[in-house]
Amino acid sequence: MTAAGRVVAVVAGLAGLLFAVAALVREAVLAAERSVAWPLAEWWTRLTAEPSWKTAVAAAAVALLTVALIILAVRQVRPWQRGPAAVELGDEAGRARLDVPAMERALRRRLETGLPGIKTGALELTSEGDGWRVRVEVELPARDMLGVQARAGGLLAADLARMGGLRLDGVDMVVTRLT
Repeated sequence: MTAAGRVVAVVAGLAGLLFAVAALVREAVLAAERSVAWPLAEWWTRLTAEPSWKTAVAAAAVALLTVALIILAVRQVRPWQRGPAAVELGDEAGRARLDVPAMERALRRRLETGLPGIKTGALELTSEGDGWRVRVEVELPARDMLGVQARAGGLLAADLARMGGLRLDGVDMVVTRLT
């Protein structure tokens, strides 16, 4: 989901919440005190009293907004789409397939052996165009974190290039615990 989609969803949700709260307050006041006369706004009465083209346009706009919000909500909560399960390498003379989960396990082991003092959690390898991006959760000592990330990037880039000539575009390190 893009940032613009999130902004649209939040603004529409807040506007809907504002209207719902206003209606709730009105209904609560009318239910608590029968002597209070609180008529609906004149524009609302004109809009809903008799069918017109304005009513049809308002209904269509609300329906479109509802569909858009449902689509945004479904896109937000659906499972994240991983990259390919395998990478095919080679040419007409021969092909090889690299299993992405196996590469992730190998990269985790490489990080733990190549960078003393860190423990890796989940490592995800995703394809971005011609390159690859690594997201890894780590526990590491509270010293030289930027240096550790740079060294990890170098190790991972070298291993990916050695495994299949794959290019590393970035490393995202999520520090879950400092030791």
